[in-house]
Amino acid sequence: MKDEQEEGLTREDYQRQKQAENERFEKRDRKRVQVEKEYAREHGGEMPETDDTNVRSSAERKSRNLGHRLNWIIFGLIVAIVIVYLILFFVK
Repeated sequence: MKDEQEEGLTREDYQRQKQAENERFEKRDRKRVQVEKEYAREHGGEMPETDDTNVRSSAERKSRNLGHRLNWIIFGLIVAIVIVYLILFFVK
């Protein structure tokens, strides 16, 4: 049903709709963070500050490690293929 409604939208209308959705989400998120901070203040707990740079650096480090691991796996597979061809070539 949602697709039927979106079919009649122009690209500009669709972009405005998406932008409005994003703005509503950001507004709700800011309100949620504010409420969480107030709750933590009232109940004596500290709100841990989330640092986007730590999250990004962690994600980048994980991505780099995965890429490094995959490179070694690819290298190992190539060596294994070469060994199999050598065995098949010399064993008759």
